Amino acid sequence: MGIDWFEVPNNLEVYLNTKSQEHFQETLIAQYRDLIHDAVLESETEHKTSLNIGKLNSKLKVILKAAQYDGLQEKEIGQLIDEAIPFTKAA
Repeated sequence: MGIDWFEVPNNLEVYLNTKSQEHFQETLIAQYRDLIHDAVLESETEHKTSLNIGKLNSKLKVILKAAQYDGLQEKEIGQLIDEAIPFTKAA
């Protein structure tokens, strides 16, 4: 019952690939978080009292398509949008 040294590099390679993919995914999500934040800022009115919803919606559609092309799920992008534009109940 010794160590099969021929298996260790394969397991290490799988581990490193997994970590690399996780890091790539985290970096990609961070980039899209920034893009969404920028879209919100660019959609604010001059006095920053409200949002131009049409402009924001247009920007978010482009971001969503790009994110899906990059392999992110719509659910993940939805969460990022929710973080950037929290739902507020009308009083």
